Amino acid sequence: MRKLITVLLSLLFISLAAYSIYTVVQFNQSKNQISNKNTFSHEHPVNGKNIGDITVMDFNNHTFKLKETLKHDINIINMWASWCEPCNKEMPELIHYDQQKPNHVGLIGLNVQDKPDKRDEFIKKYGTDYPMYSLSEEIMKQYKFTYVPTTLFVDKEGKVLKTYIGELNQSQIESIIQQID
Repeated sequence: MRKLITVLLSLLFISLAAYSIYTVVQFNQSKNQISNKNTFSHEHPVNGKNIGDITVMDFNNHTFKLKETLKHDINIINMWASWCEPCNKEMPELIHYDQQKPNHVGLIGLNVQDKPDKRDEFIKKYGTDYPMYSLSEEIMKQYKFTYVPTTLFVDKEGKVLKTYIGELNQSQIESIIQQID
């Protein structure tokens, strides 16, 4: 009888352990699937709207409409600040992507909430080659651009196709571009 109880308890323990492992694996897989879906489709009030008439400023204080900079079928517009740690982590990824991106994709940087000397120091530190402009806090508030980094994927006419809030890496950028294409 004692052997039977030991065998039954052992089987129960092994079953519980197997079930626990199965549950953890399933949870991790579903978490990855959910995060992948959310990664590429943040809800934002600007999604689907045209932002081509937003006024931006070059670093010589000349203002113009954003649509004047939209030269590609897909334009990646990344809002960043020098004091933003995720922006510092993301910038090398953006630069690397810019060097390898397809011809129909362009990259634009919009500096926000920064002092000119800090902004210039940041650009020099990373050696960015793609166009950089400044965006005023008024426009950020008007369009509810609350967090940095925020990256918009915009067509040639200025329509926002996707919005990503947070730090991006090169593979995420490539996945979003594939979804849009």
